[in-house]
Amino acid sequence: MVGRRLLTAYRQTKSRITISMPSVTSAQQEAPYPPAARAWFVVAVLYLAYMLAFIDRQIIAFLVGPIRADLQISDFQFSLIHGLAFVIFYATLGIPIGLLADTYNRKKIITVGIGLWSLMTAMCGLAGNYWQLFLARLGVGVGEATLSPSAVSILADYFPPHKRSVAINLYSAGVHGGIGVANIFGGMIVGFVLAGGAAAIPLLNTLKPWQMTFVLVGLPGILVALLAATIREPARREIRNKDASVSFAVTTRYLRKHWRVYLTLIIGAALTSMASYAMYSWVPALYDRRFDWSSARIGLHFGILTLIFGTGGLLLSGMLAGRLVQSGRTAVYSKIMCVVMALSAIPAALLVVIPDPYWTLSCLAFMIFLIGMPIGLAQVALQSITPNEMRAQVIAIYLTAVSIIGLGIGPSAVAAITDYVFGNDAAVGVSLSLVIVAAAIASVLVLAAGIKAYQDKVLAPD
Repeated sequence: MVGRRLLTAYRQTKSRITISMPSVTSAQQEAPYPPAARAWFVVAVLYLAYMLAFIDRQIIAFLVGPIRADLQISDFQFSLIHGLAFVIFYATLGIPIGLLADTYNRKKIITVGIGLWSLMTAMCGLAGNYWQLFLARLGVGVGEATLSPSAVSILADYFPPHKRSVAINLYSAGVHGGIGVANIFGGMIVGFVLAGGAAAIPLLNTLKPWQMTFVLVGLPGILVALLAATIREPARREIRNKDASVSFAVTTRYLRKHWRVYLTLIIGAALTSMASYAMYSWVPALYDRRFDWSSARIGLHFGILTLIFGTGGLLLSGMLAGRLVQSGRTAVYSKIMCVVMALSAIPAALLVVIPDPYWTLSCLAFMIFLIGMPIGLAQVALQSITPNEMRAQVIAIYLTAVSIIGLGIGPSAVAAITDYVFGNDAAVGVSLSLVIVAAAIASVLVLAAGIKAYQDKVLAPD
């Protein structure tokens, strides 16, 4: 009799536990994660796509001289093509694309986006004046706005929580892969084209060398778009809303409810990107003006450093964060970002006083290793505290802040200080150092202010 009563009580308790979790279906609870081989294939494809995005985004840094000379523009005007023109639609369309990615097939969004930005990069090569190039860069921003909101959301559904930091950080390493390849081969391509090596290519021989460079870099992206089309759309997990569809108004209400944690994390991470974009945008010009290095020479050195130290920093921070999360630590991502950005101010300050190009490369290697870590950590942190049906929208909001503060302000701040404070192109190294140090310090202060809020959010998700 007692045993029967205990069994009845157990069944009633089990029933109440099941009923108390209506937002996740039993099918979602029981569905296993996709096979590891398929999951890592998706990481590889998305890494390749992200790498391509940054090749198309970064190649213009090697064309400062030819574009300025041909279009008769200043450093600041060039920085608007490099930063603002890209940011305008990248930022404004990111949120609606994120909303679409939270409700629609993410693989299709990514495939279309890759094809679009690749074509628009090639169109930069057909621009005949400043405003045509500006408009073509707008189109590159539209295409690239599709990638990260969809990609990070997909990866969160392919990997369990304790493995996401490595997967998303590896995807984020596409930034360094793209910048590295753009530096290594971009400098070679620019040198090849400027030397007249592409003059024999049909249809391109009527273009100017900088125009040929854009076409040669942009068109291979069509092949990557076809590869992205082979990705399988995974089942969505960790859904708290029954309909698995949340409007932007609902998302903004959720963010307002937890405003402190999201505001400090997003703005703090965006400030880290300001330092990163400033560095990657102006190092080629720094070596040209200060050390008289050619595009191919600095591209090879800077590209290798970016590939090795940038990728290494992201992988190391991803593995470290994963282990700390498994051990039960909280606010791991914010704490790591605070430490690395504080340390990055040291080599940035040394850029001003070191006269040797190779010792300067050593400072840059240290900066690349440190400044690159927040790229992946910030996105993993946002995924870990955000319901599935809002993740792409939140990543889009984060990328909007990164675009405006990082790409929109970072490169232009360096150019503005060089043009309007020093009035000397050769002072670009001092301008770069000032911007990176200021951004690093500001990011530490903002991120540190949100650590307690992040801990509270983890302990009480809603």
